[in-house]
Formats: sequence, structure tokens, C-alpha cells
Amino acid sequence: MNMMKTKWMLLALCGCLGFACADDNLTPDDERPGTGEKEEYSYTAVEFRRLVNGSFRGWTTCEAIAGGEVADATQTRTVAGMNRFRPVDFHVETPWGGRLDYGTPQTVRGTEGYFRVAQADGRWYFLDPDGGAVILHGTQHVRPYHMDDTPTAEHEAGYKARFGTDAAWSAETGRMLASYGINYISYGAKRIARFPDDIRDNLLSPEYAAPGSISGRRKIAYGENLYLLRTFMWDMTSKLGYDKAFDTGKYNRLVLVFEPKFKEYVEQLAQEKCADFVGDPHFVGYYLDNELPFVAYENSSNTLGVELKHFLSLPDTYSGAREFARDFMTREGIASESAITPAHREKFRAEVAENYFRITTEAVRKADPQHLILGARLHDWSKYTRGIVEACARYCDVVSINYYARWQPEPGFMADLAMWCGDRPFIVSEFYVKAADA
Repeated sequence: MNMMKTKWMLLALCGCLGFACADDNLTPDDERPGTGEKEEYSYTAVEFRRLVNGSFRGWTTCEAIAGGEVADATQTRTVAGMNRFRPVDFHVETPWGGRLDYGTPQTVRGTEGYFRVAQADGRWYFLDPDGGAVILHGTQHVRPYHMDDTPTAEHEAGYKARFGTDAAWSAETGRMLASYGINYISYGAKRIARFPDDIRDNLLSPEYAAPGSISGRRKIAYGENLYLLRTFMWDMTSKLGYDKAFDTGKYNRLVLVFEPKFKEYVEQLAQEKCADFVGDPHFVGYYLDNELPFVAYENSSNTLGVELKHFLSLPDTYSGAREFARDFMTREGIASESAITPAHREKFRAEVAENYFRITTEAVRKADPQHLILGARLHDWSKYTRGIVEACARYCDVVSINYYARWQPEPGFMADLAMWCGDRPFIVSEFYVKAADA
């Protein structure tokens, strides 16, 4: 057993669904395999069973779910079903897994010698520190059992019997990750931290000679989450002088963006934490936070989504956010709460997002101008909301989304994201996968 926490990440869905893969040498469209002969995909019907109220339903390929929607797996896309893809026998890779046989990069963002993002041949890539166009794919929370959670006696006994030491665990884990083609991981501490020295090299530079590799050692990238807003919320009573802890069941945590202490706190936190990553070529960049409550499902919650009326009703404790809402009412010429329209609500959410991304990205870029800023892992209806995505794209190098509750990518949504992101790529920073025998 490997004894590491896993949640899959696909850092590859950038700007468009197509990536320069192994069919790039097929220049004219009419020479691509299947063009004019077959559809782009041969779909596969995949059986699934849903867990409802603690019990599994029967196996099926299609089932009605709540809200009149249908869970349909009858047309599932697979790599094997890509009719217009043809792998080449060999191509040269950098140790990061990046390809060197790609077009001239354009719209490059980032610092040379570190991870960057760029377009080439109409597709977005990460550029690795050696100049290769790379698709990052991996898993997060890669660490021994005892570096986060309180271990049970069973965990401790199993770990020591299987590995003995953290060095042995990290050496075997690093080789396993590289053998599976994984080239991105994260340490994933609750408060941002770098990989400890005794496991770092084994995980980030594992010994593995892959076919076509320039080096016998692979290089694995990593990224981490600063959790800027969440950490501010956690530290309110212990470090910031607040009398009471923030009540997430009563207030939307984004009201804290307008607290007088927030900007200074974020700047100090970024200076302290980013210092651990400055100069590290393995480090891709920073997520700012995770799944912030910009927009609730069907706008159904004040605490899970930003609502103008909720901000207007805040007590004196959070007067900064309340005054921001009042100023918005004045600027927009809204006479009373009863005159607030859906368009007003959307615009207000976008302005809240604008303030959050402006304050946080300015702090991070000041602390570390070398590495990328990877967004805030938008989730739920936030990622489907144009104003939120556009605010993220204005300030971040990459827009990240956590993509759940869908069997496979929605073509319309992918097209919307590409448009809303403008000259920024987007990535899927988290999604759910489970093997049939798990």
C-alpha cells in the first residue's frame, strides 16, 4: 500500500480541448486519420452505479437524477476512441515530460527558467524550465501518513512494516509516480509548506529512465495552495484581535476581503510563505484559495454565494463589506433593496471577485515574481459565471476550475471558458475519478 492521500488533478485542459499531442506532424486536416471517414470519436457506453442515501443503485449506463437531469454515460469519450489521433513512435522529451518538437510559442507568460504558459500552434501549454511544451497531470496530497493527520496504530504499524523510513517510502513512491507518467504532485499541507528535505528529492527527481527521456532521472513539478482568505479567517481570533471566530454558517466568508486588516495580512502572509518557494524550478506556482463561495448553486444561499442583500444586512463587525455594498447601490442608482435586479446581483458578485483577485495577486507577485499564479480553483456555479471567471483571468496567469458533477467535459461550457478567459488558459485543477474495482 502506498499510504498517500490522492485526489486527481488534470493540469492540461488549457484554453481549448485540443492539445498538441502525438499527431502534430500530420499537417493538413484532410490527412489526419479519420477525417472524412469517421466521426472524431467512437463513443463507449460505460456502466456506473450511483450512491444514493448511503446505498448503491444497480449498474446502468443512463439514469434520471434530481432536477430533471439525466446521468448519461452512453457516449463516453476515451483515448482509445479518438479517431483523429495517431501516436508517433518516438519523440524527444525533457526530463519534465515536455516536448521539444512544437511550434514557436506565442503569448508567453512567466519567467524564463521557471514554469510558464504559452500558446503554440493555437494550443495552450505549460512550458517547463527546459523549454518543453508539457501537459501536467498528477495527484495532490503526496506525503507520508504522519505529516498531516494523526496516525492510527494500524497506519503506523503498516507503514513501518512496509517502508520503515520516510526516505524509503519517498524513493519507492517517486519511482511509482514516474512510471505512471505522473509529472505533477503537491504536498498539500493545511497551511502551505514545501516538501521536507528528507523526502523532497526522491519525490521531485525520482530515478526512472523513461523511453525518449534526455535524463535517467525524471523531474516532477509541484504546486501549492496559499489559502489566503481561509488562513485569514482561521487567524482572526488567535492573531488578529477579533473577539469571535468567523461564523461560516451565518456569513459568506468573502465579506472578509473588505476587512481593514485583510490587505496587510495577505501581504505579510505572502512574504512569509512565498519565501520557501522563490528560486525553485520544480515549483509551478500558487493557488490563491480553494472553492471560494462566489456563486451558490441556483443562487440558493447567502453563505455559499455572494448576495448583495446579505452584504447590506451585515452587522457593524463587518462594516467594511456592508459599506462596499452601500457604495455599490449608490453607484448603480439602486433606490432600495426591492429594486435590486438579477443583473445587479451578478455585477456585485463580479466586483467582489475583482477586489479579491486584485488584493491577493498583488501581494503574491510582490513576494514572488518568478512563479505563476494559478487562480483559486473555482467550483460549483462560480465556474459557470462569466463575471467571476473574467475577474480571475484579469489578475491570474491561469484560471483553475474544480470540475465535479459531470461525467465528461461539456462542450458549450468549455467554449464559454475559453472566451471568458481571453488571453489566459484554464486548467482543471481537481476532478473525481474512481476505478471500477475500487
